[in-house]
Order: sequence, then structure tokens, then C-alpha cells
Amino acid sequence: VGNTVFGGRFDNRDHAIAVYEAHNASVKSTLPPERLLTYQVSEGWEPLCAFLDVQLPSEPFPRTNSTAEFRARIGR
Repeated sequence: VGNTVFGGRFDNRDHAIAVYEAHNASVKSTLPPERLLTYQVSEGWEPLCAFLDVQLPSEPFPRTNSTAEFRARIGR
């Protein structure tokens, strides 16, 4: 991903953020608003299930991939 998406500059924070934000802007400008859920994982099941028009699951929303877990996975 670092070489393809970020042009080999994944470690350059400002560049990575700019690429990420440009991608999000492109997606938002391409899709009709009713087909796009802008979602923060911290919001849990409710907005996701409402958008998909499905019932809330009985199990709790999974809480994994914390910042610490991500950094450990990429070696930071």
C-alpha cells in the first residue's frame, strides 16, 4: 500500500494525510449522498445498521485495532 497508494511516502505524515483526504473527497464527489455512509467506527452498530437497513446485532460492537495495536503491527 505504501508504494502504490502513497507513492512510497507512507512515512511522510503530511503527504499521507493529503492522499487520504484527496481520496475521501473523490469518493464523496462521485457517489450520491444516499449511497454513502460517512461513518466513525466509534459510533458503533447504530448508524451502520440504519444505513444498511438491518437489525442491530445482539453481540457488542467489536473494539479491536486500537492505535497501540496498529502501531505494534506496523513496527512502531
